[in-house]
Amino acid sequence: MDFIYQKQAEKGKQCQECQSFVVKPENAVEGLCNGKDVLAEGGCMFFKKKEDQQ
Repeated sequence: MDFIYQKQAEKGKQCQECQSFVVKPENAVEGLCNGKDVLAEGGCMFFKKKEDQQ
């Protein structure tokens, strides 16, 4: 299956809000998702919203 990724995703479905996103400490607008470089404002077909931290 192909990994379909967009550099700009709609609000509420961006990488930075996904459970799989790990921000890069040296640059908060970039991160890693399943070993792939992504942008915090990007998105893909495997988006899963982070659980609320209480």
